[in-house]
Amino acid sequence: MKKFMLILIPLILTGSFFFSGTVTCSAAQDPNDPYGPDSVLFISRQLLIPCPPEGGQAVLPLYFRNDTPIIGLQIPLSWTGPAILDSASFFGSRINYVVNKQVNIDNLNKKVLVTAQVGVQQSISDGRGMLVKFYFSTIDTGDLIIDTTAYSPLLQEHLLFTREDSITYTPEYRRGEFHLTCVHDPNDPGAPDSVSFSQALAYYPIPGGPFAYYPLPSGQGKVFAHIRVSNSDSVGALFIPLTTSGPVEFDSISFRESIFGDSVWIIKGDSLEPKGLIALIPVNDPPISPSAGLFLTLCFTLTDNTGLVILDSTFTPPMSHLLFTTTEPQGYCPQFTAGEYPVIKYWPGDVTFDGELVDVSDIVYLLNYIYKDGPTPPHPISADVNGPDRLIDIEDVVYLINYLYRHGSNPLPGDPW
Repeated sequence: MKKFMLILIPLILTGSFFFSGTVTCSAAQDPNDPYGPDSVLFISRQLLIPCPPEGGQAVLPLYFRNDTPIIGLQIPLSWTGPAILDSASFFGSRINYVVNKQVNIDNLNKKVLVTAQVGVQQSISDGRGMLVKFYFSTIDTGDLIIDTTAYSPLLQEHLLFTREDSITYTPEYRRGEFHLTCVHDPNDPGAPDSVSFSQALAYYPIPGGPFAYYPLPSGQGKVFAHIRVSNSDSVGALFIPLTTSGPVEFDSISFRESIFGDSVWIIKGDSLEPKGLIALIPVNDPPISPSAGLFLTLCFTLTDNTGLVILDSTFTPPMSHLLFTTTEPQGYCPQFTAGEYPVIKYWPGDVTFDGELVDVSDIVYLLNYIYKDGPTPPHPISADVNGPDRLIDIEDVVYLINYLYRHGSNPLPGDPW
């Protein structure tokens, strides 16, 4: 059996990588902005899309940070480039609970306005995370630039946060710069090789994930980021630099269900926050044969019950870029798909996922699903309550009945694998 060596090189950076960088909206902090400068920002990167004339999609999250509670925000944006804004979603957003929020899209003038007012609801607490996710349809390659219209003479196009005392101020802004490319590296032989993050591997029927599940009331949930690789020809080594952002701390690496099985040696650091380089190098008898499947799984612990966890490719010394090597010295860059995991909090046993504690409606829903071809639970992980056995069956029904009516044990979190 061939032996491989896996190297994980941690790069520990000072400060917050997720919200570092230069902003472009204002030269000085607004005097009405308390404490440090608040910010609104995109994380710029290259995006792989289908080659024209085939259309593609670019999903671009917008993030914000506020270090004091706010009761409203107004974020006017404009964009240039070969894309049409189809829709926007607050799923996984820090302000998902706010009722009075909206996104007004003007594709004719390539503008979009995001607004939110809490009204009588709780203020938007201090913190950082995703605000809204934009869904663009791409019509060509090129550069998609998303900037603010903060200096417009129109009041409705000013970039504003509103404090609890109703005083407004302008946060700093970092524009998004996204290079849309469809290039298949000419040094990549055969079909395009790829690196991507897969769905959860548990045997539940998955409702369109992947997600990061945070069980209540116990917390801290786990995120399992499954990295898949595909190489249509033999390669000499794999180098995969990654960056992470969101409410997670790196835990460990797992080769459970990996296509490389036990033929891997591991040398790893003690952290993957916020950057790391994963390298698979044959120790004996190279190269790595053509393969496709699960490479490894990165295991994280959730540190909050809201937000968005993102794993993306980055330029990380010493290899500096995503690379598969061949017999040629230059190697080639495989196609890469980032991993995004919205954090979802749930009560184990809340089969209907209505946010309430377990009641008889959850038992009825589960019985209909198992015996009457009823709808799949919205998030099946909440229905596997008798321990992480990866099965939703009559044993889970009995467990819930005992819990509700016979003082049985509390429902247990399901398996997020």
